Amino acid sequence: MARSVPPATIVICATLPQQLRAERCADLVRGAAGLPVPVTWVTAIDRLADVGAEILRGVETADVAVQVPVAECASRQRLRQFLVRARQALPSLAAAALRGPAAFEHRALLVGEGIGVVLVDALDEQSLGLRRPAPRGWPCRNTAWGLWEVEAGQPRTSAWTNWLGLCGLPRPRAGSLHVVRTDGAMVGNNGAGFLTSRLERWAAWAEKRCRRGGAVATTLSGLGNTLASGGRGPLAGSVLRAA
Repeated sequence: MARSVPPATIVICATLPQQLRAERCADLVRGAAGLPVPVTWVTAIDRLADVGAEILRGVETADVAVQVPVAECASRQRLRQFLVRARQALPSLAAAALRGPAAFEHRALLVGEGIGVVLVDALDEQSLGLRRPAPRGWPCRNTAWGLWEVEAGQPRTSAWTNWLGLCGLPRPRAGSLHVVRTDGAMVGNNGAGFLTSRLERWAAWAEKRCRRGGAVATTLSGLGNTLASGGRGPLAGSVLRAA
């Protein structure tokens, strides 16, 4: 009997510029709906309601994570107030993101406000107090009951792949997890939203792997749900539309 090979899991996250107007934010989310794989939008709290509104209008493959400023993690009260504002803007919010080396000291508070997964630049050196083991080789960990921290990977590039206009991402290993984060969302001079070629290339890279059966694509929130249920694939929340 042939041995089954588990697919890799791919999550693509794109950061929305904080200065975007509501209508331009909507253009970007709608534009991403045409991509062959789902996208998780990482956005400041001021644009959270705008992205959520587009998802409710039918952009079913979109997902959103609120960017938590490091300053908001300074105290339990301050973080609680921030999360309450975020929950008011988007009641279905289930994911957050934190840039920089600061660690969450009030993880139980995140869980209490419905956050099940946090995107971080790097996992700190914490080996004790983990609640559940992560899937082997996956850059994530369960630091509190109901909360997973997931590390965003840094794609490897080379001179020749850049010259050819390729993203330079490696072929994902069987059963591995790749969480790609790009700041490549921009707005044109005419006011219309568009996606930079970098995000489009990453989406094409993911779609190619999924189409060949070597990977599944999901959102950050979908990944959190899968980790919480103890599974690693195939993902119940994975989405891949035919090109």
